[in-house]
Amino acid sequence: MKKILLTLAVIMAFCFALKAQVLFTYGGKPVSQQAFLASFNKNNTDTSKRLTALENYRDLYIRFRLKVQAAYDLKMDTLPNQKADLKGFQEQIRPLYMLDQQTLDALITTAHERSLKEVSVKHLFIAFNKLRLSNADTNYTQTEKELARKKASDIRAALLTGDDFEKLIIVNSDDPEVARTRGYLGYITAFSLPYVFESAIYTLKDGAVSDPIETANGIHFFQRIDTRDAHGKTTIAQVLIARPEDATEEEMRQRKLLADSIHALATAGVSFDSLAIQYSNDMSSARNGGIIEDIQVGKYDPLFEEQVMQLKKDGEIAPVLLTDLGFHIIKRISNQPIEQSLPNAAPALKELILQDDRKSIAAEAFINNSIGKHGLTATTANKEAYVVKKLEQFNPAYATQIKDFKDGNLLFEIMDKKVWGKASADLEGLKKFHASKASQYQWKQSVYAFTITAQNKQTAITIRDAFEKDRSIEQIRKMYSEISFVDSGRYEAGELLGVGPENARVGFITPVYTNSSDESASFIIVANVFKDPSIKSFEEARGSAINDYQQYLEDIWIASLKKKYPVVLNNQTWKTLVAGMH
Repeated sequence: MKKILLTLAVIMAFCFALKAQVLFTYGGKPVSQQAFLASFNKNNTDTSKRLTALENYRDLYIRFRLKVQAAYDLKMDTLPNQKADLKGFQEQIRPLYMLDQQTLDALITTAHERSLKEVSVKHLFIAFNKLRLSNADTNYTQTEKELARKKASDIRAALLTGDDFEKLIIVNSDDPEVARTRGYLGYITAFSLPYVFESAIYTLKDGAVSDPIETANGIHFFQRIDTRDAHGKTTIAQVLIARPEDATEEEMRQRKLLADSIHALATAGVSFDSLAIQYSNDMSSARNGGIIEDIQVGKYDPLFEEQVMQLKKDGEIAPVLLTDLGFHIIKRISNQPIEQSLPNAAPALKELILQDDRKSIAAEAFINNSIGKHGLTATTANKEAYVVKKLEQFNPAYATQIKDFKDGNLLFEIMDKKVWGKASADLEGLKKFHASKASQYQWKQSVYAFTITAQNKQTAITIRDAFEKDRSIEQIRKMYSEISFVDSGRYEAGELLGVGPENARVGFITPVYTNSSDESASFIIVANVFKDPSIKSFEEARGSAINDYQQYLEDIWIASLKKKYPVVLNNQTWKTLVAGMH
């Protein structure tokens, strides 16, 4: 009997603890303090004091839970579009939740350490079949592979007896560029090469040669030549005078003369932008004034990269450089040093790892660390498929993410059905609502204005100058219809960029403003000013009226939901939560 009473006491204490953590119920369904705080910390954008923000979010969160419950009761989660959206989202995020966090953190740390250094490298490549290197087919015969392995073994033996690696490269490498590069790859850093190559190189000492590394097409050796501090990312502007295919000596001489003359103009102070636009054969950068952003080692021709890295000051112009592409005139614009702090660098490095082959290391570790959990054993046939089916059990964070997405998608679905779509479709109801609230929709200080939008800033300035000369909108429409668009209407002065109440006068013209998203540019002309306040017509107030009508419909709907799912706040839990915020 004593044991039974003790057990009952434990159960009652456990139930009391659970009840104490319930923040509120709706229709008898509990919502814990932890669930509320997790949502608050993730989604709150209220900049008010902490307590005020909590109270405001509590009301929003209650409304959210009521709406989502209504969607579940209507079985909206069974709609084909909801099922398809959920499946797509699961497939999109699943790989991110099948990574071992400790392994991922170690990969980030290693990548950061490597990113602080740049390593110069030489490379020797033995192809299984050099005649098939350009083919996608990697189905080599065992004989081809054994011959390559024998050759690699002989090279390894030669290295051990002291043979020069560069000489071995020239004699043995199947790299098509070996005659030009002599195996020199230039400097690399983290993520410049596949992870298996990067790891082999960064574990070497300067001067040492790696063991042979076998890949799908052949066998690789790398020599780490020297190491230096990383330069970071450099933005440059360049003018490229391209080398024609099969160029003659005379053609190259003429291009060198042109490059030298452009270099002289640039160093004399002529606008580099204009030189790039006029002369550069690099079409991808010429129209942007020759700008190439974020140059770092391991991405371009080593000669080009080294020329960029030699520039020490912003605005410095390098001597004319000849590469396989042609003659380069390079000007340094800016340099972004490598991030020294691991916490600051970690987010960007994580994104790179998630797009890199090293991600598979964290994925494999996740599977191995899951053995012994939720029925997964060392003998399970397809461990990855097993984990995928039960991922919500293996990774609770994945379950939370899926639940949040499902609820959010259902919220959108039911809001469209009950509020947004209804407000837009119910024209008669909307007009009645506007009529009942007409006094709320009054014009503030307003103007009749023309907005002229052109393809770019220079064109807009030309049109603005033309208008100031003859003050004729019709002339502007007629002369510039092919390169500009003229819009007009009545607007509140405060809504118009560059106008505002202080400039609400007939004839005022704003400066030209550029739209950063597409480089289009526009200016506004004030044609008339309305002095007296007046009621907006239904069409003039339609946008505002729809928003207000939606809120009206939502408030009525929420009132009905609160009757269907009575909300009961646990005041003791709320007080405890608030006290914990101080």
